[in-house]
Amino acid sequence: MLISAYTSPGDVPAQDWDALTEGSTVYSASGWLWVRDEERPEGARAAYLVARDEDGRPAAGLETYTFPRPPHPLYTPETLLEGVVGPERLRHMAQRPMAVGSGWSEFRGQIPVRQGLPAKERSLAVDALTGQALDGARAAGASVLSYYYLPREDALEAMRAHADADPVLLFHDVETSLPVGQWDGFEDYVAWLPAGRRPRARKEARIFRESSRTIREVALPDVVETIAPLNSALMRKHGHDYGVDRATAVYGRQGRFLGVSSTLLLAEEDDRAVGFALRYRHGDMLYARVAGFDYSAPNLADYFNLVFYHPITQGVDRPTRAIHLGLGTFGAKLARGAQPTPLYSVFVGVDRPLAASAGAVRDRNDQHIAAFSDENGGHVVGGLDTSDWLR
Repeated sequence: MLISAYTSPGDVPAQDWDALTEGSTVYSASGWLWVRDEERPEGARAAYLVARDEDGRPAAGLETYTFPRPPHPLYTPETLLEGVVGPERLRHMAQRPMAVGSGWSEFRGQIPVRQGLPAKERSLAVDALTGQALDGARAAGASVLSYYYLPREDALEAMRAHADADPVLLFHDVETSLPVGQWDGFEDYVAWLPAGRRPRARKEARIFRESSRTIREVALPDVVETIAPLNSALMRKHGHDYGVDRATAVYGRQGRFLGVSSTLLLAEEDDRAVGFALRYRHGDMLYARVAGFDYSAPNLADYFNLVFYHPITQGVDRPTRAIHLGLGTFGAKLARGAQPTPLYSVFVGVDRPLAASAGAVRDRNDQHIAAFSDENGGHVVGGLDTSDWLR
């Protein structure tokens, strides 16, 4: 495999990258490369790698980054590895730059591979990409190369590619998705829910429907100034220092690079915006990115109508298989039909192996999986089976 390495999203042939990400999530699409490039912290460096077959066609890709310090608290390797790697190594790790493969934002990583690529060529492509990522991490003086928030297949691929370095795989978090494509309208969806949950869903949909509020579908670039105060209000409600100017900058940026794939549901009352849900369309999936609300207006189950009930009703005439709902707020999402998918992170020692205890890794993963199951398993429609979650 030949590797093409680019240092700017503008240098990456968009048609090649998008050919790789057709079967991946929207967060690896070429537009997100630009978003992450503008959000990259000072001192961070990026490389966009494309493995090509002998005919020059893109076979697989990888985003790689190096940071002088973690770009976000949830991307701090020594925090995640505490208890499975020795304290001296953790201290060393914290003092060195860090390297990340497979993306570093939106809490979703992946190794995009061309759909239909034979297994042997896939392995060769991933080996070449991860080998170059390791070389880049070594050149930056990093102590660990991290692959964050990977689905099962990509996590196992990274483990196999780095097998010589004794990598560590940790269960990291859970993403959820709502399988709207399986229901023929709202009543079909309600009938699918357990009997005890049906009255609440009907009530939440009814109080919104009988109000004077309406839902209008628009593109993100047309409403950035409208939604920024609503998103800022939501973030501040949850304890984040997130002003209107920052929200305007964040969604203005996304509108510039991702506006064509954006689809935003805007709830209005008396010509005033009272809530929104921003989604991105990618293939047959919708990706719910963020919401926001005017908390001076009465709560009429706006969140559940914008994120769940209205899209379920829309889905009858649209080829949407599922709505990706991301991480967190599991009780509310799972109780209304969202299904969980585990995500993993893989850590590779750069200057020397991490020397993690296999038993400690398994115990840690077992404990975290059991904790998620105990807290949230009862909410999952159809029950939760974690027997095939990686440990």
